[in-house]
Order: sequence, then structure tokens, then C-alpha cells
Amino acid sequence: QEQLYLKAIDIDSNNSSAYSNLGSILPSGGTVKLLNGQEMSEQQLFLKAIDADPNNATAYANLGTTLPSGGTVKLFSGKEMSQQQLYLKAIDIDPNHSPIYVNLGGTLRIGGRVRLLNGQKMSQQQLYLKAID
Repeated sequence: QEQLYLKAIDIDSNNSSAYSNLGSILPSGGTVKLLNGQEMSEQQLFLKAIDADPNNATAYANLGTTLPSGGTVKLFSGKEMSQQQLYLKAIDIDPNHSPIYVNLGGTLRIGGRVRLLNGQKMSQQQLYLKAID
């Protein structure tokens, strides 16, 4: 599977899905050497996926999973985003992707609420219920 993603990236260096999928199969903190010799971390693969397609919800969500609680990351565009902001962006792009609601719920303290980018406020419980809806 890894070799297929590497070949897809070699053929099209802007293949957002291939970068995102490759990042998702790496072990946490892992790196991979692209066929052009460039070594990339899991986080760098997700950043490249977002750079290639700013509407890749899965890449935003996966990038969020690489951050420690309270951590931030700077996108190639220069925008700095927290784990929660990455999940919010992913939900805004794809509101039907259930696992992202679970991830977002995990960023809240008990009793906490978050405002989605569409303006809707949700509690941790509501996020978890949305994920199984």
C-alpha cells in the first residue's frame, strides 16, 4: 500500500489524497522517503495534502491527531492552527465525517462547548451523539 501511494506522489506531486493516505498508514511519529529522495514525517505529509487541496477534510482531521493537546501547527500558507481549529475546519468541509466529531469532542473539557464554523454551538455529548447519528 505504501508503495502505491509513493508511486502516485511520484506521478503527481500534488496528489492530496496520496499524501494524506500515506500519512495515515505511517506509525505515529514515523517518516517515509519519497521516491524523489525527500524524507517526510507524518505531519509533513498531512501539511502537503492540505497545501495541494485546501478542501481535504481528512487531511485536516489527520493533522489534528498529530498534535499534542494545546499544540499548534503552521500550514504552508502561514496560518497557524490549533488541534481544535483543524477539527473545526474539517467539519466545515465535510460535516458528515463522523470520526471528526469524536476528535473534536476530545478537545473539550467536561461541560465545555464549542462553536462550529457554521455558528452552531455543541457540547461534548452532542458531538459524540452526532458522531453516531
